[in-house]
Order: sequence, then structure tokens, then C-alpha cells
Amino acid sequence: MALYKDVSVSIDVLKPSGAVTSTNVLLVVEKTGGFAYKEYSGDDALASVELDFAATTEAYKMAATLLRQNNRPEKIAIVGFDSVSDSAADVVEDNLNQDWYYVVLESADTVDQIAVVQKLDALDNKVAILRSNAVADAEALHAANIERYYVLYTSEADEYIDAAFVGQFAADAAGSATAKFKQLEGITPVELSLADFNALEAVNASSYVTKFGEPQTTGSKLGGGEFLDVVAGNDWMIAMLEQRVQALYIKNRKISYTQAGANMIGAEVESVMKLGLDNEIIATDEAGNGIYSVVIPDVQAMTEADRASRKLKGVKFTYRLAGAIEEVDIKGQVSF
Repeated sequence: MALYKDVSVSIDVLKPSGAVTSTNVLLVVEKTGGFAYKEYSGDDALASVELDFAATTEAYKMAATLLRQNNRPEKIAIVGFDSVSDSAADVVEDNLNQDWYYVVLESADTVDQIAVVQKLDALDNKVAILRSNAVADAEALHAANIERYYVLYTSEADEYIDAAFVGQFAADAAGSATAKFKQLEGITPVELSLADFNALEAVNASSYVTKFGEPQTTGSKLGGGEFLDVVAGNDWMIAMLEQRVQALYIKNRKISYTQAGANMIGAEVESVMKLGLDNEIIATDEAGNGIYSVVIPDVQAMTEADRASRKLKGVKFTYRLAGAIEEVDIKGQVSF
């Protein structure tokens, strides 16, 4: 996300969401001496990771779990910290402007996890995918009043369920998939008691269980209560709006403070609404038309002070979220 912006976009869904540039994945690991941010891509990504991290390391195991998924992302990145001099939160903060959206931590310690999510909450941008090996840890995350994280509980302490999930989920276009019902390669389904299931649900935590013979993730909410696909979709919309309108300034020698200039900006907003429709972020009506609107201000109605400021105000948009159906209530009647 650019530190200095000429285009500011906000979306109100209970609270504003932040802008992002991608849905790529960052793995944060601990390594003596640290490890500078590095990206790995293509079919030989895991082999490239092994050149930097031996197959016996947790970093390699995380990457292997992620890249084993059948919907794996094209690119991942790894950054390392030395616990003597810094922390997971430190390297996340230092690399906020890099090309990633989801972050996965080697550590399942709640102190490390909370510190990282606090950075993301302050930025209002990007999402942490976490794992908890105890129901009490998931409860501790929720009690910390942090929001931008999706946590999966598993009793298998040596399995990277968080890396598996993001490996299955991150490649989908932002907002186009729900986090629930996902099947993860190499992850053992959990045997949950009803009490533990209810306890996890109460703190917006997910797990991986078998339903009707099929292993699957159980939830789709972030710790703050919003759905992961909604947050990712809105973040993506903001990023696209900022990038598309900013690009107008690069492609044009000048955008005049005229109705034609305002219409150029409005056209870019309209184009992003259509992309949101394609990603199933925006709902459609019965005729298949997108339920959104774009308002372009009347430049002639602007004051002299408005025009002198060179800042166009009054460009607005609204859209209805497509959302997702995750539960069904079916009622029937049988008679003779």
C-alpha cells in the first residue's frame, strides 16, 4: 500500500476496510541471523525454498504444506526474524509494503500472533491466517480484541493447518470463495466434542472436521466477526479503485477539472464495479444485472474554492454484497 496517496477510497461495512495489492502469501519464520524477504514462484518453488531452508526445518515444512494443496497460489514469500534482535511482528511491519495479503506464522504462540494481528488492525489491511493447538488459545485471541485474523484449531501440533488452508484458499480471486467447506491435503480431521465445537464457534474460530464422510473446514469468520471473503473482497475493491484512478494520472498529461474529467474518473469506478461483479463480490438481481450504483458529481455545481483545491469531491458508489449461503434450513411434510 502506498504511503502517499492521491486517491483515497473507503467502504463502510460496519467499519472501513484497508487497501491491498494482492492475495499472495507471506510465511514468517524464525531463523538465526534473520532472513530477508524473498519470493518463490512456479513449479519449482518448493525446490527453491529448500535451497534456503533445509527439509528438516519448520520453514520448509510450512512451505511444503502450503504448496501441496491442489489450489496452490502461484507465488509465496518467506521472511525470517532472529528472536534475539526482533520478532514476527517486527518483520511483518517492516514488510507491509511488499506484495502479500495473507500472512502465516511459524509460531502458534498467542503472544506472537496477537502482536502481528495488532499491526494488521492498525493498518486496516491484510489478514493473518493462524492456528491454535488448544481451544483456550483460540479464546485468548478473541479476548485480545483483535480482528484481522482467521484461526483454525487442531490438536495436531506438528501439522500446519494454517499453511494448508491458505494454500487452498489464497489462489481464488478475492471475495470469490468462502472459507468454509475447504478440504486440506495432509491435514488430519479433528475429533471435536460438542462443547469444544461450541466454544470455538463462540470466538469465531474454525476447525477441520469430518461431516458425512468428508473432511472440511467448519467456519468462515475472522476473529472480529466479519466473514473472510467479505473483508478480502472489499479490500480488493479498494485496491483496484485506487490503482485504476491513480493510473489515469499517469496515462494522461492532465485531467481537467471539467465534467469530462470527472466522467473519466467515474468510468474507472464503473469498470471496477464490473470487475467486482465478475468476482462475485457484488450481488445481481433476477435479471442478472449488478446491484450497484456510481454517482459522478456535477462539476458546474462545484464552488470556486472546490475547483481551486484541485480535489474532486462527491464521487460515490454503492453495491450490495453477494455474500454466500453457508447454512440451509429445509422443512418438509410427508403424508400418506
